[in-house]
Parts: sequence; C-alpha cells; structure tokens
Amino acid sequence: MCCAAVRKAMPARQLRPSLHARVEQAHLISALLDHGSALVLVAGPRREILYANKRASERLGLPLGRVRRPLSFRTIHTNEERFHAFGELYQLLRAQGSVRTEWELRTVNEEPCWFDMQGSLLTPNDPEGNVIWTLIDVNAKHKAEAELANTQQRLEAIIDHFPFGIVVTDGELRHIVAANQVLTRMLGLPFAADTLVGEPVQALMPHLPESIAQALQTASGSFLHRTEHALPNGHHLEIEPLPLAKGAQPLGQCWVLHDITDYKKRESILQALALTDPLTGVSNRRAFIDRLEMEMEHLRLGEVANAALVMLDIDHFKRVNDTYGHAVGDVVLKHLVETVSGELRKDDMLGRLGGEEFAVLLSGADPQVAMKRAEDLRTAMENHPAIVEGIGPVHFTASLGICSLERGAVSVKHCLERADGALYISKRTGRNKSTLWATR
Repeated sequence: MCCAAVRKAMPARQLRPSLHARVEQAHLISALLDHGSALVLVAGPRREILYANKRASERLGLPLGRVRRPLSFRTIHTNEERFHAFGELYQLLRAQGSVRTEWELRTVNEEPCWFDMQGSLLTPNDPEGNVIWTLIDVNAKHKAEAELANTQQRLEAIIDHFPFGIVVTDGELRHIVAANQVLTRMLGLPFAADTLVGEPVQALMPHLPESIAQALQTASGSFLHRTEHALPNGHHLEIEPLPLAKGAQPLGQCWVLHDITDYKKRESILQALALTDPLTGVSNRRAFIDRLEMEMEHLRLGEVANAALVMLDIDHFKRVNDTYGHAVGDVVLKHLVETVSGELRKDDMLGRLGGEEFAVLLSGADPQVAMKRAEDLRTAMENHPAIVEGIGPVHFTASLGICSLERGAVSVKHCLERADGALYISKRTGRNKSTLWATR
C-alpha cells in the first residue's frame, strides 16, 4: 500500500495531535516575536512589508501581523533619498545572505529614530526570496554619539580659535590629540595643526628649538611651572604646562604657549628707564654702582688687573643756571655727556650720580693711566663749550677726583668717598683740575 493510501486510511483522531502541535508552535513563535525587545519585519524582494510583529506595529505604525495589502518600505523611511540608498543594502544581502547596518527610520509619531537593523534571507538559497529584518532601537546611543561628536567639534573650534598656542597629548604623553594653528604660527612649523593630531609627540621634537622641545617632553617634577624661551626670530614665548586629570586618573597634558614678545619689550624698556638718567641718557646712580660692584668683584677674582674711579663735577654750575636758565643748564649737562663719552673706551662706563656730578669707571687703568685719562677728559670739556641756539657757546670746566681701585678695597662706598675726597681737593685748590687720591 502506498504512503498516500496509508495517510488516507489513517483515522482523523491520529491527525489532530500533529495539527495541534503545529498550532501551538505557531502561537509560541508569535508570542516570542510579539514580546521580544526587537522589532521584526518580513519584507518581500521588492521591499514591500509583509509582516510586522507587535513591537514593529507599535513603533512604526504598521498593521499587526500579516499585512493584507503589502506596504512599501518607503513609508517608514525619512525621505525618498534614504529609501533608494537602502536599496543598495539589498544587493549586499542577496550576495551575502545577510546584512547589518544602523539606519534612521520614521516612527509612528513622525519622529526619526535610529535602529540597528539585521536582515537575513528567509530561504538562504533563494536570493530573490523574502527577507526577515530584526530592528533594535539604538536612538539613545546615536544621540549620545552625536552629542559627543558635537562636543568634540566645539572643543576643537575653541582650541582652534584660542588666542594662544595649544598642544594636548594623551594620558601616556605619547601622542598628540589636539593642536591649533596659533601653535604652528608661533613656532614656524611647516605643516597645518590638524596634521599633528594622532602623531607621536617625538615626531614634533625635531621641528622645535631645543629649549621648547625639552619643556614639552617634561611633564612632571619641578619643571611643572611656566618657562620663558627666546626664539631665533627674536620672539619670546612663555610655556605653561597644565596636567589634565579626573581625580587621580591622568587624562593627558596640555601646554599653553603665550607670545610674550611685547611684554618683554616693555619690560626691557622699564628696566632701561629704571637704570638710566632720563635727562642725559647715561646710567643713573643705581646702575653705575651696580657696575662698580661688579668691577671690584672682577678685581678680587683677578679677572681685571687694574681699574679706577673718576668723579667729576662742573665748576660753578649754579652760575650757568642763574645766568642762562635751567634749560641751558640741561643743554650743558647733555653736552658734557656727549664730550666725555667720546673719550671713553669699550669697557669704561659713565654715570650721573646726581645734579652736575658724574662718575666714570676706567676699566684696566692703573693710577698713572687713570690720571692721564682724567686730564684728557678735563681738557676735552674745557676746549669744547656747549653751543646753545640763540646764545652761542657756553664755556664750562670741571673738577675731577680719581681713586685707584685695589683688589683689597673695603667697599664701593669707601671708594666713592675717596674719589669724592680727591674731587673736593680739586675744588678747594682752584678748580678745573684733576686730583689722584693718595693714601697717607
């Protein structure tokens, strides 16, 4: 008897358990599909929706279960362009049997939502057959990633528009994670800032001045403070290291580079003003005494064999001011500086101690040489009057006192007193003369 005849002769009660099992299996599958977390769709080869489980029906606004009138996938795409782009995935699916992507679809409330979508052929050997799609809501993840990307872009924009040079490294201080264009301009780097991102820190070092390279490679210990660096082009930079951390967890290192060139120029000008006589332009009393102390230290160490201190004072300078006025007196003072400066050597120094009193340091001059050179200064002043507009030549003379600086000299104050004492002798014995202090 053939199989068909056996089945035909089989009693109806023997068929019921098999049918019942199939119904229960169908109910179980339906329950699994409807109560799972995934959205499930079955689509035909032309991308028409044939089935939607409960989750898909609720989220996408589709009929529940089998769809009597197939709906195009177009109804759940955000626009026509995205629908056509999705069609390219079907080509991969037919070639590979399955495909996975993250895609934005339109939900029941018309709001777009991102899903992790995995499609598989229902019949693996039939690439033109139906496709089952499982969708997992990843909208929250996408929003977080998008916000993170926006935050990153905002940070990059802030860094790029920051008025100072910025370079940031990772937690291990091995790779550059951020840099801006101000940095490349400051350091004269031959490449754009964005090309540094991801590069090893060591790759940047050959392009930096040695002191700056050393500062950027030092990230701990006593070097974590601001440092100043002079560049070959005359600019000055200040580097400020800023360790980045969250609690005890190191996140990286940030260096901020400030261009302090203008500040250093102002500082230099202020220092010069603090050490310069504003009328004549020569060193003031403070600067001259500092140099005198340095010269005496050189004598003590044997770096200089001889030196002499000369103090000079214009004779009867009050008469010049009383006769011609203080403006003319100022002209005479400036003319004295010009005349004396013309007689000085490279290592000598002229300073104004106050009023009409000046001092000259003659480096390397022994007592005899100092006396001769003092006389040269005196005669130069005597023979070169100041020429004042509207008045003509204004003659003046000066008295000088010389003190030979010795290796064992007690102090600068002591030497100044001796030179001043010799000057007093020149004044008392007739003026317009030079006197060498002699130890009695």
